Amino acid sequence: MKEPRESVSNEQRRSRRLKARASLMTPLLVASGALAGLTAGSFASSAPAAASAVLVKTATVAKYGKILVNTSGLPLYYDTANKPGKWACTGNCLTAWPPLLLPKGQTKVSAAPGITGLGVVKSPSGMQVTWENKPLYTFIKDSAGNVRGQGLGKVWYVAQLKASTTASSSGGSWA
Repeated sequence: MKEPRESVSNEQRRSRRLKARASLMTPLLVASGALAGLTAGSFASSAPAAASAVLVKTATVAKYGKILVNTSGLPLYYDTANKPGKWACTGNCLTAWPPLLLPKGQTKVSAAPGITGLGVVKSPSGMQVTWENKPLYTFIKDSAGNVRGQGLGKVWYVAQLKASTTASSSGGSWA
């Protein structure tokens, strides 16, 4: 004999389907968040952060001395092939070299005390952070404390601070 069918409203069915989808999506969302972390830092830098979050800090790396790093501790680089108003790193290049972008709605770069020379420029990717008028990027193969992009293509260089850079430096934005 058949069991009597449970009377379920359309709203209850819909609710069950949404819960089932949500349980399936959770691992995907967590994984995509982890991937975003791999790429935001830089692409970390493209992920929105609190307006008061410090975007640029310093770290000391034995081979390079004091360098600029993002909030995740990833080294920051500049591309010598960039010219004012013209970006050399576009398309697939941005996959390997994510730009350091301001969070949406933020207009000023927040930095650790003593760091000068920072500014912002409107780039194809968004409002990009600059140092000494050079747009900053991270390198996808780096990790905190590891500088792997130095000198690549003879155009990528880590933002190294000189003793006078933290005391005084011209900042601003690319015109």
